[in-house]
Amino acid sequence: MKTLKYKGYLGSIEFSAEDNLLFGEILGIDGLVNYEGKTMQELTKSFHEAVEDYLAFCTDHGLKPQKSFSGMFNVRIAPDTHRNIANMAAEAGISINAFVRKALDEAVSYDSHCLEPTMLMEPEGPAYGSGNVVTFQIPERDLVFARELASRLGWVEV
Repeated sequence: MKTLKYKGYLGSIEFSAEDNLLFGEILGIDGLVNYEGKTMQELTKSFHEAVEDYLAFCTDHGLKPQKSFSGMFNVRIAPDTHRNIANMAAEAGISINAFVRKALDEAVSYDSHCLEPTMLMEPEGPAYGSGNVVTFQIPERDLVFARELASRLGWVEV
């Protein structure tokens, strides 16, 4: 997806053939802040104005402005987990990035009706980090996915 960037905010770029108009919205914030223009120059100017208006609105109403997300973040994992992910990605014929993106997409969209609200898990064998038991609060809708992921990573439920 092509985006506009300004002051740490991302904006979408869409085209309406029916209206012969470019339009978009600020991404990653609660609420709808949109903009439009007939040319890329107009769209960019309108996007900048929309960001400035959003920031002014937040200031006027005592709100903390939200920021857009870049779509990138780093995660520290155990080397064995990294190896397992790389192997599973290779078996699937996709990159590690595609594998992790798919797993995360499934995690946030998965819907189940499990009844248990929490799960305790501990790495099996040599632990990464302190080796202490880690308690995860997992929403009911994600328990089946979390159990499957824990199983694939070689973790056990306590």
